[in-house]
Formats: sequence, C-alpha cells, structure tokens
Amino acid sequence: MGQPIEAEPAPPVSPGRRRKLIAIGVAFLVILVALTAAGIYYLTRPSGFAGTIKVGFTISLTGTFNVEGTNSLNGIKTAANWINSHGGVSVGGKSYNVSLDYYDDQSGPAGNIGTLYTKIIQQDGAQFLLAPYSSGLTTAAAPAADQYDRVMLSHGGSSDLIWTQTSRRNLVEVLSPASIYLKGAIDWLKVNHPSDKIAALYASDSFSSFATQAAIGYAVSQGFTVVYNQSYPQTVTDLSTQLTAAKNAGADDLIGGGHFNDGLLIMNQLKTTWTMPSPKFISLLVAVTEPNFQTQLTNANYVTGPSQWESVVTYSPAEAQTLGLAWYGPTPAEFTQLYGTMNGGATPSYHAGEAGAALLVLANAIQQANSLNTTDVRAKLGSMHIMDFFGQFQVDSRGLQIAHSMVLVQWQAGVKKVVLPSDVADGTCQYPYTGM
Repeated sequence: MGQPIEAEPAPPVSPGRRRKLIAIGVAFLVILVALTAAGIYYLTRPSGFAGTIKVGFTISLTGTFNVEGTNSLNGIKTAANWINSHGGVSVGGKSYNVSLDYYDDQSGPAGNIGTLYTKIIQQDGAQFLLAPYSSGLTTAAAPAADQYDRVMLSHGGSSDLIWTQTSRRNLVEVLSPASIYLKGAIDWLKVNHPSDKIAALYASDSFSSFATQAAIGYAVSQGFTVVYNQSYPQTVTDLSTQLTAAKNAGADDLIGGGHFNDGLLIMNQLKTTWTMPSPKFISLLVAVTEPNFQTQLTNANYVTGPSQWESVVTYSPAEAQTLGLAWYGPTPAEFTQLYGTMNGGATPSYHAGEAGAALLVLANAIQQANSLNTTDVRAKLGSMHIMDFFGQFQVDSRGLQIAHSMVLVQWQAGVKKVVLPSDVADGTCQYPYTGM
C-alpha cells in the first residue's frame, strides 16, 4: 500500500506580512472597543429629562364644541412644545418634560366626563389635569379633581357658578369669568349710544346664560332698556321666531349668542328675519372671535364680540417687570409664531391662547412650588400673581380668576380688530352695523 502523503509545510510568514496581520488585528480590537463603548453610552446617556409630568384632559374634537375644542388642543400642544424645548419643568434640581394624555369627549354628554377623567387618572396615571372646554363639561369634570386629589386648570369653563355654587378645592381658573364677558360692549354703548334699546338672545347653557344675564343686569344699572330677553336650547336649529320677536320689540342692539355654531345660525337668520333697518350693534359670545366666523358668513362685517385674548395684544416681560410681576413662557409673538409653525400658518384664536396659557400656568406653578405634590402646587397657584403671553394670572381663595383682562373685537373688512380697551386697541369700533 502506498505511503501516506504528508502535508506540505506552510510557507514561512515573512516579517513584513506578520506585522501587517498584527496591525489589522489591533485595529479590529480598537474598533470593537469603540463600538462597545458607543453602545454603552447610547444606552445609558442622559435623555435631558429626569422624568415626565403627565397632564391629562378631555377635549371636544367632535360635536357642538368641535371648533373651540380643536383650537384649544392646538394651543395646549403649542405650550407643551415651548415648555419641552426650553428645558422642561424644573423640580428638585431635575428637569421634567410634559406629556399630554387626552381623549375626545365629543362635546358631551356631561355624564361621560367623569368616567373619562377616572380613566385618565387611575389607568393612565395623569399627575395633573386640564378641564374640558365649556362651563357645562368643566362642571362635570371638576369633582374628579377633588375625588382623586389632582390640580385641574380651567381654560374653557368660565361660568362663575362653577365656583360660587360649590366649593372646588383643586379647580383653578385661568380665563376671566363669564360675568364680565359682555361688559365691554355695554360700556362702549353707554359712552356712544346710551339711548339704544337692547335685545338679549342667548343659549341656555350655564356659561351663555350667566354671561348674558350678567350683561342685562349691568345694562339696566347703566340706564339701558332691555326690550327682549330670551334663551334657546343648545341644540337649536331655527331662531327665526325669536329674532323676529326681538325686532318687533323695538330693539336697536342685539347681544348674547353662545358658541360657534349657534353664532353662525343667528347671523345667517338675521338676513331674513331682521331686515333693514338691521340691528345697529351686535355683540355675540365666543363665535365672533373665530376666523371661520368671518369666512363662513357674508354679513360678519361690524359684528363685535368679547375675547379673552388676541395675538395683537402685546403683553411683555418688560410690562411684567414694570408691574413687579414675574414673567413665564413665550411672548405673544413667539406663541403666535410657534402656533403657526405647528398648524399650517394658522393664527391662534383666544381659545388656543387661554388653553395654552393654562398649561404654562400649571408648569410655572409646579416649578415655583418645586414639587409634584398636589397640595404644594395648589397652594402656589393660590398665591401666584404672574404675567404670561395671555396676560395676568391671579385667583381668589376659591380659585376664581381676578386679574386677567378681556378685550372687545370687531370684524372690519375681513380683518378682526381689537376695539376696546383703547390702550391695546388696533382699531376703533364702527357703528351702525349694516348687515353686510
């Protein structure tokens, strides 16, 4: 049998080749160590925030209040963006980002609100709360704030009755109360047309009723005659009978309304029920401030309405300093610009402004209290007097807003002008309304 064949010995590695292989091996080890270190850094590096503050709420993205609710949500998102991009909320030497946990409450019914807030608190773990839009839904949500011991900021519920009829331990109001909404319109009429007769037509919800009834009482105290005073259900689809009755009562001016959809209804039916001479002066709640009010109507020119805030009202850190107040958050111009960037160039309405301000006030209170504890933050909200892009914030012992100022706006040739008070106005009130 043949002899086994022995393998040929490997050729000797030259010194140069050996050095090359060693260099490659060392380079590989260096790369491996670097990648491992990078991976460890990536997994353990600080995120910039020590944790998250979860703020929960419901908002009306569908149903009767969908326009106001959608704008409110966009304002809240704008404020959250500003807070998180400016270092978050500082507590105990650590920074926390703000996260939003929200559900569409479909504009009610109010009976569903408590269930949603229970879910937000117990299942989702929200540490702080914002109220829904509207006084009725805020009233329905408020008990959860006390039951589960959570601070709740109200941005869209302004009826005084929310606070005056029931004790609210944890509910705090950011916007001006309903009782002063139409005061500016009455003040302007008193100075300029004190002999006018007034008709009041308004929705039967708690906010609209309280705001208009307060205006009626104030008008009477100023010497006006109120010749018509009538409410209507929130689900109304025809107001022609009421508008005709108001005209036949001899009214010169019309005040009231409620929210966006019924504001449009009033204006559309004025065309056929209150023909020339049309009302000389119109001031409606809520609807007038929305840009869609003007774009969806042919007769919006010279209609007035109260507003909690407009972007042309220039609160500033310098003004705050002059008044001895602390400033927090973006300027009006910065908020408006950021809102536009996040919403296709849109200009924020007052619903966006008040809702965004609510989150800023909450963040500032947490930071000033240097605590995430409900009792500490609620106490700080009760003692704070600050200014932000929305104006001044200060509440009384009940949590009712006492420092914020409102303005009167009027549509003029497709542009919404602030006409009162004069020190912040960018236009003068036009009279009479012409129906165009």
